[in-house]
Amino acid sequence: MKIAIVDDERPSRSELRHLITHCLPEAEIMEASSGEEAMELFLKEDFDLIFMDINLGDIDGTTLAAMAKKAQPKVEIVFATAYNSYAEKAFDIDALNYILKPFDPKRIEQTVQRYMKKCNKENNGREMAKEEEKSPISKISINCDKKMILVDISDIVYIETGKRACILHAKGKSFTAACSMNSFEERLKENGFFRIHKSYLINLKYVIEIYPWFNNTTCVKMQGYEKEILTVGRNQIKELKQLFSM
Repeated sequence: MKIAIVDDERPSRSELRHLITHCLPEAEIMEASSGEEAMELFLKEDFDLIFMDINLGDIDGTTLAAMAKKAQPKVEIVFATAYNSYAEKAFDIDALNYILKPFDPKRIEQTVQRYMKKCNKENNGREMAKEEEKSPISKISINCDKKMILVDISDIVYIETGKRACILHAKGKSFTAACSMNSFEERLKENGFFRIHKSYLINLKYVIEIYPWFNNTTCVKMQGYEKEILTVGRNQIKELKQLFSM
């Protein structure tokens, strides 16, 4: 973590450095004694947190803070001053906190905790967003009777080929889709579907039985469609059984 202290008074910088180090012993702290020196620092180094005096000798602290935010949009600003009359102006630029001189150690600690809490919240938000991006889409769109219908993927039991189309069976409902089986196989391969035959694509979670049929063939029985005979291709039998650790 990198922190900057901007103050034209050396004793104030030293006191603030001491208090911050007590809260964040591993933080890297750099100092600037004027607005000009601070801007040179901001252009060279990226900071997480800046403690800034409002009454600097060469520039108003709120103006400098706005410039710092423009140079480093993610940086957090904490104003440190002997006057409380600037509080409203300070928060107009979205300052993290406003602390008064002489510095209260508890106030410094609260400020650090506020920063850490905000960072954790933002990090958690980013992680959640990443997880949402990773999550597979829960619906699939199909063109049916000149309409686009959205079907819950988890409801699809199996898909079979029909005349120049595919028939999608979803928990008692059937949809005829002008789409190839290869297309469905590609779209659903990450959702637990398996092509048991050139004519059948099944949702593995609905398989309730794998059984032998006539002429040494193998079939599967699907939940809710127990009377339907879905044949497994000879080349797919071994892989299907491996999926169920048979």
